[in-house]
Amino acid sequence: MKIDLLIKHAEIFNVYLGRWDLRDLAVLDGRIFHLGDAEGKGFEAETVLDAEGRALVPGLIDIHMHIESSYCGPRQFSRAVLPRGITTVVSEPHEMANVFGPGGIEEMIRLSRGCDMDIFYGIPSSVPSTNESLETSGGRVTPSDATTLAAAWPEVVCVGEMMSYASILRGDTERTRSFLEPLRRIRPLAAVEGHCPDIKDLDLSRVLFERIDSDHCLQSPEGMLQRFELGMFVELQYKSLTPEIVDLLKDGRYRGLYSLVTDDTAPDILERQGHLDGVIRRALELGLPLEEAVIAASWSPAKRIGFRDRGAVSPGKKADFILLKDRSSRFEVHRVYKNGHPVNRMTVRSGTGGEDELQAAPRFLDSLNLPSSLSADMFDLPCDKEEGTVRLRTIVKNSSTTYSSEGRLELPVSKGFIHWENQSCNLLTVTERYRGTGETAKGILTGTYFRGGAVASTHTHDSHNLLIAGDNKRDMECARNWLIAHRGGICVSRGGQITAALALPLGGILSEEPMEKLSGQMICISDAMRALGFEHPNPLMSFTTLTLPVSPEIKISNKGLIRTLTGEILPLIPEEDS
Repeated sequence: MKIDLLIKHAEIFNVYLGRWDLRDLAVLDGRIFHLGDAEGKGFEAETVLDAEGRALVPGLIDIHMHIESSYCGPRQFSRAVLPRGITTVVSEPHEMANVFGPGGIEEMIRLSRGCDMDIFYGIPSSVPSTNESLETSGGRVTPSDATTLAAAWPEVVCVGEMMSYASILRGDTERTRSFLEPLRRIRPLAAVEGHCPDIKDLDLSRVLFERIDSDHCLQSPEGMLQRFELGMFVELQYKSLTPEIVDLLKDGRYRGLYSLVTDDTAPDILERQGHLDGVIRRALELGLPLEEAVIAASWSPAKRIGFRDRGAVSPGKKADFILLKDRSSRFEVHRVYKNGHPVNRMTVRSGTGGEDELQAAPRFLDSLNLPSSLSADMFDLPCDKEEGTVRLRTIVKNSSTTYSSEGRLELPVSKGFIHWENQSCNLLTVTERYRGTGETAKGILTGTYFRGGAVASTHTHDSHNLLIAGDNKRDMECARNWLIAHRGGICVSRGGQITAALALPLGGILSEEPMEKLSGQMICISDAMRALGFEHPNPLMSFTTLTLPVSPEIKISNKGLIRTLTGEILPLIPEEDS
């Protein structure tokens, strides 16, 4: 019998039984045909490889991630990640959807077609993440849009994270139900991804009652156990992997109830730390057995989403697998196979239809609509007082997570203006960038903030308006002008000069440059941010989530300061201090 590939003498991991077996593996037409001793079976293989006893595990599956967080499009993402062993992802393109609406989702799917990596999609369920009274986005996804997308695109396999948990806890379920009910009529078995930071007990039951049954947010052992007990699937990011969490999972009793995911991975972190392979290494370093980590990154996520054709090395499944150098905690990839073919960065395809460099359509490359009247006075803080001091509400930035808390700071007032420059804070501004209104909200950042410069970005979760933070007007204006001239991106200004920058012309949030180039630019940006005193494990993600009004506890949008749990817009000067 003719087959395409025969791999001999591999130590193959059986995800069903959690054991290793020395086997030969036969591949035919991109799928696994047989496992066992190949001698005497009559196989005539086009290619024969002796694995020499190396470990062979299923290709990795990441079911909760956002390609846009890599700051590049699907083709460059596939090129960078597939050689690491990630053979399937489910991306939720709510970043592009917030800029362009359903058209942005369709463009991401179009750019994915023909990539060697299998890229599926979740329908963004919260675009915008809150509502138009709290933030202005470039697009929105309605229930009608969602059903149209689900019916038209076979790549759509689930509902993206429902970020409306705060409204559910307040007893307002109309938005959630109006979105999900039409979808369930055409995709009754589709998984619905959740977003449930820090909630437990009755609040957790309220979310599960709406049949939102997963959570990818930062976890504690207590919270994870409650989720397991109540039947909620848990998706663990790198930041959720702590010694306490791993201790809970070591013995395998919760196998199949959780998976490993990346959620957001910037280019510099991807190049330095890895993607889902890096999450596995983190889990192994903390003591999770290799067997548990592999199951959590293959079979378990496949079951969650309903992929019946992958997630295991067994007959009939897609021939997506990894040969490891050994079974150590380093999880070093020796060779990756996709559909039975070896892949690396030089051979991974990135486009369709005979043109390797599939480009974004021109209309997606010019999305900034800002009035020409923007000037330095947008960084003034007028006050009702003529002289004296005033006590302001602040966003206190956490130095280790994307969360922030509410604080107070007293600043001097002179001639009717609050003097914030060169104080122990930053001025924050968020400017609406889609409708040409120039609407700008202002706030004060304390805790972790920039000293001696400014940072600006149009890649700001989730509405991607223009965010600027700094301790002086000169650098804030310099950073703003650079972004406008380059049709969007991220930049750092110090001493009136741009010291690090990355242009993101695709929607103001993505580049079409190779990942290696983006990684170098991102490292420069992160280093420049830290040089301004913004110490954080992931400074860019920390900064660009200052505008995310569904992340605890206080954020800022173009509409103002927002208390995220209650959805209140808060005055910069608290009423008790006005």
